[in-house]
Amino acid sequence: MMSQSLSPRESLNARQPRAPRPGAVRADRSAAVAAGVLYVTGTVAGILSMVVTGGLRDAHDPLAAAAEHPGAAVTGALLVLVMGLSLAFVPVVLLPVLRRVNEALAIGYLVLRGALETACYLVLAVGWLLLAPVGEVVAAGPGTTSPVGVRLGGLLLAGDAVDAVLAVVFGCGAVLLYALLYRSRLAPRWIAVWGLAAIALYVVADLLAMYDVVGAGSTEQVLMLMPLAVQEMVLAVWMIARGFRPTAGATMAQPADGALVSA
Repeated sequence: MMSQSLSPRESLNARQPRAPRPGAVRADRSAAVAAGVLYVTGTVAGILSMVVTGGLRDAHDPLAAAAEHPGAAVTGALLVLVMGLSLAFVPVVLLPVLRRVNEALAIGYLVLRGALETACYLVLAVGWLLLAPVGEVVAAGPGTTSPVGVRLGGLLLAGDAVDAVLAVVFGCGAVLLYALLYRSRLAPRWIAVWGLAAIALYVVADLLAMYDVVGAGSTEQVLMLMPLAVQEMVLAVWMIARGFRPTAGATMAQPADGALVSA
């Protein structure tokens, strides 16, 4: 019995990365474009929800304002749902690609961003939907101020506990995504590094707001959140325009069947 090994040159050639199949390249391209579109859709919906509900959030008596303008509350809730569902489907469409890099991290990203984060957005949307009907019962009426309405309306709009959970869930999910992108080189590493640095600043901004060091929605907090907002749009545009790198994450080929020949 004797075995014949491949020569060093043949062994090196046998371990070169396999060229990705055309079907896999098209699937990865479709996933990247879909994720980019979902990112843009969620971001636009979130911005529009802030614009539509600006008058309710700034009102001294939110319930009275919602009773007077119920359409704004309902539209704001629908936009929050669009934002939440759009962002929830990003890990869904990316799962087949990311699980080839690291299945455990990809599933963790799916659970955090696809399930837990979506649940937080649903709670926020329900709070907006409750404003108008509760306002009709509790508020003193248009142009009046109800102490109970002011407190209850502020409670429905604040959602401090939900925001705290959302910040943790979003931050952990983002770290998993950018770690996977950095490891796989599916996107340029500078985008992944930018995301990791920006998410740290995002978490710090939310913690400072929760402890009243800076005001929620203040200029200071917005400036700390902007790097991540810009980074996500850069990533979205990159995925739509360029897709994922076709050779990224390619598995190493196994030795050929003739690596060991028995005689």
